[in-house]
Amino acid sequence: MTATLEPSYQPLQPFGPENGEGEEETPHEGGVMIHVVPESGRARWNHVEDLDSFFVRMYHYHQKHGFTCMMLQEALELLQFIFSDLDNLTWHEVQHRVREVQLEQQMCIHKRDLSELDIYHRILRFKNYMVAMVNKSLLPIRLRLPFLGEVVFLTRGLKYNIELLLFWGPWAPFKNNWHLKEDYKKVGKRKELAQYLSKYILWVGIANFLLCPLILIWQILYSFFNYAEVIKREPGSLGSRRWSLYGRMYLRHFNELDHELHARLNRAYKPASQYMNIFTSPIMTVLAKNIAFVAGACLAVLLILTVYDEDVLTVEHVLTAITVLGGVVAASRVFIPDENLVWCPEKLLTAVLAHVHYLPDSWRGQAHTHRVREEFSQLFQYKAVYLVEELLSPIITPFILCFQVRSHALEIVDFYRNFTVEVVGVGDVCSFAQMDVRRHGNPTWQTSIRVTSPLPGQTPIEPGLTNQYTQAEDGKTELSLVHFTLTNPKWRPPEDAENFVTALRNQARRDADQLTQVLGHGDNALYSSLQSVSSLGAGFSSLVASILRTNPRGYMEPSMGVGYQPMFPPPSSSGEKGGVYESGGSVPSTVRGGLSRAEGPLNSDRGLLYSLHQSTRNNSLGASVFGCGGELTPDPDTLELTAADMSLSTLYLHELHHRHVHRRGYQESSINRSLWQRPHQDMPGIRELGDEIGETQRRAEKTPLLLGGAKLPRSS
Repeated sequence: MTATLEPSYQPLQPFGPENGEGEEETPHEGGVMIHVVPESGRARWNHVEDLDSFFVRMYHYHQKHGFTCMMLQEALELLQFIFSDLDNLTWHEVQHRVREVQLEQQMCIHKRDLSELDIYHRILRFKNYMVAMVNKSLLPIRLRLPFLGEVVFLTRGLKYNIELLLFWGPWAPFKNNWHLKEDYKKVGKRKELAQYLSKYILWVGIANFLLCPLILIWQILYSFFNYAEVIKREPGSLGSRRWSLYGRMYLRHFNELDHELHARLNRAYKPASQYMNIFTSPIMTVLAKNIAFVAGACLAVLLILTVYDEDVLTVEHVLTAITVLGGVVAASRVFIPDENLVWCPEKLLTAVLAHVHYLPDSWRGQAHTHRVREEFSQLFQYKAVYLVEELLSPIITPFILCFQVRSHALEIVDFYRNFTVEVVGVGDVCSFAQMDVRRHGNPTWQTSIRVTSPLPGQTPIEPGLTNQYTQAEDGKTELSLVHFTLTNPKWRPPEDAENFVTALRNQARRDADQLTQVLGHGDNALYSSLQSVSSLGAGFSSLVASILRTNPRGYMEPSMGVGYQPMFPPPSSSGEKGGVYESGGSVPSTVRGGLSRAEGPLNSDRGLLYSLHQSTRNNSLGASVFGCGGELTPDPDTLELTAADMSLSTLYLHELHHRHVHRRGYQESSINRSLWQRPHQDMPGIRELGDEIGETQRRAEKTPLLLGGAKLPRSS
């Protein structure tokens, strides 16, 4: 007897982002169709047609603390009350459970197992494209204005229009959420598509120009109701700083979720603010002190008279005068430096780098200059500047679309064709998001850590097939790969990626072995990195102190403090599996707050700290660093191990890169970074995605060494 199963479909309502988080908006299509097979013993969602929207909604559901909190926040705008156990689960655990469901229910029918990278690709498909375009300076968000020089202009309105044009609009290059139109993969239609895209951009720019009055009025009203009460209560709030939209794009890793980015930018906020505050103008300081003194004196007199006789408040404009004087005093204090401030720009900028992970090489050793400060202010801007930019956005955005973005239509078409790959079970993704160190890596970030003598069964790292057009800038590919392996330690990377990570650990172990010697610490990259990490806070300094604590002869001494806790506790059968805490097990006492914001698992064995622990626990360095029991002794207070490991990896990789550049004599000028080349003309070795299947991939010719003032040829 044969039973016939008739599939049915159920629509799910689309999910949109919350109010107030416009910079992290994810465009979406209509409702998601779920294929239901009425089979006994199987769930009613065994096949999801649009996994992109499904994974995005699942991620937001986890981050917003469940359905109840989402409805309360959207409908009532009240405090978020937690009625579920989502705060007791890390995103790593949620992702692990989804992968188990995939094996049982086959949400994706194209492949049996969904990897961690597959899920990240679907959630961050369009954001990875944006990060890559910003990294390659493809988007024209840098403007050169009279008297102001070069400025970066990227507002919510402009970002919305760019995403509308390039990703999810009705005439965008993408056919749907997961598939690029086939014409964009054919080199023969590049000019035709560029003309079509240029025309589309022009019409969108004209629409923005016609709607400019309405959008401007709405922007003014929104800003007034959103900031008026805050400015009245805290007039100095506009003098504080925030990470700009451009800064969030520039500092974001490939395949980095929103909560992971927010966590490390929040950690970098304090050292970034301290760095910007150490730059003071003597003239502005003198003027601010005198203005604050006069305004404060007048304000004090009015307040005393008000206390003496409350009828003073009935005098005309007295309340207005008190309010204005209070604002003047608060605004003046912004320009008055802290008397206890210590001048240490290099140390502060290194602390910023440890958390943000990306800063231009030209800033190294130049943190004390006003040039670096002005460039850093493009990433870390005043809230007042942000507010002014948003108010001017309805006026400036149409001109940027019509005269700046439109002229880059051909380059955008070339970018889609050359940097889009199709992944089975995922669809079309940005090739940079694959974190392929051979295709998109930078040799100056890899050569010094190449495996020259591979271990048995290990393939040595060969020179990559990269040039300046295909490689990511500022070590984006390498750092993104290290970050993803830390936040997803169970992910199995490709062979080239695994060789790169292994080579980095081997180099760290060799440098760690040198630390046991009396001399040679000054030329040790690991030693320099550990010293920089020690300045990041109490938890970091306590962690590094056990490594760098030496006796007068230079040898390290063991340290086991009163608050001893093992950094890598042995796994137990009840609470942990393979070093990762399961939801049913006990959470360590050092973890506080919601686990939904945690970066990666609670414990990992893929980082430098764990690698050094395993390689040195049995020698003299291991006995001194990890104590007699072979376990590291961090501070008893909360210390996120993934963040600490990534900070150490970032500083160590930057140090290796700097030493390699200095040794080889490379000079990477920032002017070269802004040049965008068209590979089909200037670099014929680049493989076009429109080539026939089976064609042997050609090796791209390497670009010559670039001098500081040299410019690359650019086609017309």
